[in-house]
Amino acid sequence: MTSRAPVIAVTNLKGGVGKSTTTLMLAEGLAYQYGLNVLVYDFDAQANLSELLLTSQGVQRERNQDRGVAAILDTFVPDSDKTIEDLRIVVEQWNATVIDDLVRKKNRNKEQGWVSLLAADPSMRFLEPFLERSPGKDWFDIGDELINRLEQATKFERNQADIIIIDCPPHVSTLCRAALKMADFYVTPTLAETLSIWGLRQFSTWMTHTDQTPWLAKSCGASFDERQFVVCTRFIPTSRSHQTAFEGLKLDWPNRTFSSPIGARVSMNSELPRKTINSLHSFGSRYRGKLKQDVTRLADEFTAFLQQHRPDLQWSRIQHGNFLTKSL
Repeated sequence: MTSRAPVIAVTNLKGGVGKSTTTLMLAEGLAYQYGLNVLVYDFDAQANLSELLLTSQGVQRERNQDRGVAAILDTFVPDSDKTIEDLRIVVEQWNATVIDDLVRKKNRNKEQGWVSLLAADPSMRFLEPFLERSPGKDWFDIGDELINRLEQATKFERNQADIIIIDCPPHVSTLCRAALKMADFYVTPTLAETLSIWGLRQFSTWMTHTDQTPWLAKSCGASFDERQFVVCTRFIPTSRSHQTAFEGLKLDWPNRTFSSPIGARVSMNSELPRKTINSLHSFGSRYRGKLKQDVTRLADEFTAFLQQHRPDLQWSRIQHGNFLTKSL
């Protein structure tokens, strides 16, 4: 029997800490390093992750074709004639990946290591208000109904996935609450700076408050502290203040798992986006030098973290030899 795919929420209620970049690096690192089939949900209306994977043109195409998160949110609009049953395909499968050398492994002729995307787009800003409720029973119920529709709309892709990763918005919207409830584990990016660490502490305190227990995720036999994986982004190793802040955080939170810091990359914004809607790049050309080391190390450390809690996940590194490119 296939193990249920773990659901990971990449989340922090403070913006600008690298959630979308971390989601991208983690998804592609796991696909490349471990040959995993990764399903990504982009719940942030800024759609930065979706643009990195699909380009702006691709994001607009998804919306025009009634695909992505917005298509699911459309079913909540009053007087809308759209239902979940009407949505046949909402996920951009395979085409979301820009890493051609991990799509099909030649010597086993087996699809391996693909990234699929349930895309976001800016219209979600105008659709999410239809989900909002005043605190009370409806406040909980609407989140459960959203989860139900998300799972219905992506049933096939979830069954094919080895892991599901959700890029969360930086606010407590219905989409964010749904993601937190769906999640088994939490990846929390932060900067090694005072305000970011303060925001991280606020978020973690809120997540562990007893008022949140009625709607937060299953415990998996572990506390929230044990299920939180903290990633320090844009880290400057020569900065004494960054080093002091990071080491202090680890001392203060001995029950948390911390990844090795992700270094600051001036050229990251120019390297990561897809050049055109139909472009393909190999992992080697997309991630180079220290950036490649950061991505592969992040995948290794996160896999080790997950396997502590889910020993049934028998993931292992794949050998990279000759690959064939899957046509789009």
